[in-house]
Amino acid sequence: MPTGRGAWGHPVLSVWGFDIICYGQDLADYINHEFGEIDENASWDPQASVPFWKDFLG
Repeated sequence: MPTGRGAWGHPVLSVWGFDIICYGQDLADYINHEFGEIDENASWDPQASVPFWKDFLG
């Protein structure tokens, strides 16, 4: 999601039709899951940073 300077923490979403999947809590988390090691003990609690998405992630 494009944002202004200093903005961070937006979840990485895949949207295809009505199917919405959260792939990471933010861009760094997504890249770590895709290309790095996965920490099985890490908490997974993606938060919508835009009010509209709260209906789909919450």
